[in-house]
Amino acid sequence: QANKFGAILSVPAPVVGLKFQNAYSILTLEGGETVAAKCLLIATGADYRRLEVDGCSRFEGSGVYYAATSNEAQLCRGSDVVIVGGGNSAGQAAVFLAEQARKVYLVVRDNDLTRSMSRYLAGRIEQTPNIEVLYNTTVQRMSGDGHFASVEIVNNVTGETQTLEITALFSFIGAVPHTRWLPAEIERDAKEFVRTGPALSGSSRWTAARQPFLLETSRPGVFASGDVRSGSVKRVASAVGEGAMAVQFVHEYLKEM
Repeated sequence: QANKFGAILSVPAPVVGLKFQNAYSILTLEGGETVAAKCLLIATGADYRRLEVDGCSRFEGSGVYYAATSNEAQLCRGSDVVIVGGGNSAGQAAVFLAEQARKVYLVVRDNDLTRSMSRYLAGRIEQTPNIEVLYNTTVQRMSGDGHFASVEIVNNVTGETQTLEITALFSFIGAVPHTRWLPAEIERDAKEFVRTGPALSGSSRWTAARQPFLLETSRPGVFASGDVRSGSVKRVASAVGEGAMAVQFVHEYLKEM
């Protein structure tokens, strides 16, 4: 479809900067070239935040995972696993994996699940007998001889350390969006995800007379969709849907010009 409608595909050509000239977005590519556009859709996504501990990178994909699907659940059947994180994603993974695993350890830095997790989900976790929540705890080290075998954790209040013999560790500690290349005109939240639509209510950066479209950023004619957008669901299906919606908003914006 891209070729059919005359789209120019620049691969690979990383974008390193963005500035604005009148109503145009001017993108600077890594090689120094520039591209001017009437509309811009930011869909640069986000990377899972990595645990900065010894052994993590060595076991990624073979013991350390960033998603808990049915495939990973099968690998954990009858064994002990660790989930790191205190948000809803970590809680959902804990409840899901508890159906297959013998024991699920939920490692949380805070001392209260309900500060970052819905009360309903926290209640489900408390009522699931094979889930143990380890509060005020962080991971120090991962070990294994060819295969992931154990994780060393520490209680940050008492200083007590312990080693858990496990087959898998699931990390749900957030994501880092690819937004460092964006200028100040594009408003972001505290975690650097791009604000769009209603989230821009009262923003001093929005200068148009109308309200921003649902997926429009603080700069008219610049849109964001998928994982890079603040408040998005962070799921593939949702990202695809937002991308399709953004095309409609682009058409609406171009009608104004």
